[in-house]
Amino acid sequence: MTTILLYSPDVIGHPRVYCRVIADALSNEDCDIVVAMGFTDEAGLAQSPDLQPLASRNRVQLIDNRSRGRGPHLTAEELVALQEERGITTTLFIEADKSNGEFRRIAAGAAPRLKGRNLGIFANTSEWYPGEDSFTGAPKRFIAPTLRTTLGNVKRAVFERKNSVRYFYEQLILGRGVLDEILVKDERLAQWFGPPVYWMPEISRPILEEGTTGDAAELERSRAQLKTFLSTGLEPVLYFGDAAFYKGYDLFLEFIARNPNTTAIHAGRVETYDARERSLFRYDVEAIRRKLKAEGRLYETASYVHAQGLKQLYFEAVRVYITTHRLALSSATVIQAAEFRRPVLVPKRGLLGHRVRRNYLGDVYEYGNLDDLAAKAHALWQSDLSRFTPSLERFYERFSDESIRRFFIERLLH
Repeated sequence: MTTILLYSPDVIGHPRVYCRVIADALSNEDCDIVVAMGFTDEAGLAQSPDLQPLASRNRVQLIDNRSRGRGPHLTAEELVALQEERGITTTLFIEADKSNGEFRRIAAGAAPRLKGRNLGIFANTSEWYPGEDSFTGAPKRFIAPTLRTTLGNVKRAVFERKNSVRYFYEQLILGRGVLDEILVKDERLAQWFGPPVYWMPEISRPILEEGTTGDAAELERSRAQLKTFLSTGLEPVLYFGDAAFYKGYDLFLEFIARNPNTTAIHAGRVETYDARERSLFRYDVEAIRRKLKAEGRLYETASYVHAQGLKQLYFEAVRVYITTHRLALSSATVIQAAEFRRPVLVPKRGLLGHRVRRNYLGDVYEYGNLDDLAAKAHALWQSDLSRFTPSLERFYERFSDESIRRFFIERLLH
């Protein structure tokens, strides 16, 4: 009997979509699936519509991690107990970065070794290769602008080698066999290192099935509301997802405020940031929201958008998908924009910028520079955008439902 464990210590963001999609990819295969999720009182199954169909699916079991340990994040000991109890054949760590502390304990012999085959999806790999800050995508250079920083880099390279990201992945995770495979979203790393590091197609939404476009009445209501909102003739700009610092929510609002020829569509939840995150914003988001609403230039769904029909409605409402991401890793929303054949405008940093330039998906602008963003956006709007369509179609094929199915069947079952 083959039993796959999908372990995720958290729920918010992409983990619930990943667990749903991987379970769907394996649905016609001869295996049982255990999904261990880090549910909380605020983010439980009731707040996770993408996961709810799994609760009643044959050969799939949902587990609340709090029932196995002291909280949503399981220790190595708790994971091993779960693996042994359920006869797990292969475990996939959905957000492996969040278990790094436990991986270090295992490598040091301070915790038991995991059972069966173990694979981890890692996001923060860019410092390993090609040598970029994991958040901003800024190049990390040995020779720094100041002598003090350069000497610090020399000291760390010579005396603190075991603290480096490269040592962690190559010597601890792979060298000591803590995990059998590393799955990464950055194709640059997979091409450079090779197996057992594999590139995985990033998951941007649940796999589509017949009749999954969403509630027809809700779609028509939203379509009518959006049509009325866009009747002013201003250039629509889309922000997709929860309001968040890493997505540059404040930068998005300020961009709209500075460019009176634009109007904003925010498809997602609004007040999802806490006081700490709000303090990081460069601009006063509440004040800008009030201003834009008073001008009739801000449309908000104020809810999580998961129906494919609604996603298509909002992405196809814009001619160019502009992202103000501060996080320069890959972006599921850029993949969704490619699915709907919308060219993109992204910061010139990290994997995000690399993909857009390498695959001819649109254009890039200077990271965090709203003036350059405005100049590049207006240039795109005034150009022939159809020139990007063939390359957008080629790019999206790498992330298609079938590509995702093939990948996870190969890695988890063969």
